[in-house]
Amino acid sequence: MAIVDYRGHMVVAQSIIPGILQGDKSDSLLYGSVDNGKKISWNETFHSKVVEAAKQLHLKEHVVLDGSGNPVKLAATVECKGIVGSDDR
Repeated sequence: MAIVDYRGHMVVAQSIIPGILQGDKSDSLLYGSVDNGKKISWNETFHSKVVEAAKQLHLKEHVVLDGSGNPVKLAATVECKGIVGSDDR
């Protein structure tokens, strides 16, 4: 992912995740939310990697509530997504 600023226009460039354009995408979300926090996905392995990055950015873990009021501990914003591609990367 890259942010490109060219002649006054900012564009976010992102590679396509393998398999994301075919089939059901709901099972590929490991971390975060795609529906503004109604359902928050959480994965231990991915969370530990986000915690490492958050430490470098001086961000701390925090608890957020999903749409049902269940607490979920995140180290990034709810909008930050962790997605696995069809090639398991």
